[in-house]
Amino acid sequence: MDQAIYTSLSRATTLKTELSLIANNIANLSTTGYRQESLIFSEYISGLTSNNTSVSMTDSGARVIRDVQGSLSKTDGTLDFAIDGKGFFQLESPSGLLISRAGHFSLNSA
Repeated sequence: MDQAIYTSLSRATTLKTELSLIANNIANLSTTGYRQESLIFSEYISGLTSNNTSVSMTDSGARVIRDVQGSLSKTDGTLDFAIDGKGFFQLESPSGLLISRAGHFSLNSA
């Protein structure tokens, strides 16, 4: 198979991953505690020789989660909390400890 096809396929796969992340960011725009994600792109060049034949591939192996705080809004919930600054709420779940920035809490039967 021609090397150009591999190069095009690697770029198309990377762009598909980026488009999926963008769609997820838009879908969760108003989700409490959601953090925007983006990709770090890498380019790999192999086969550099004196006759200038090489193959360039792209990869999106690393994700970045944005840690900028969103705006705080007042609620009338008696158990609602907000974190101003860095930090997370630590929550207990059946599968172990979890962390979250969402501060909407409620009482359960326990």
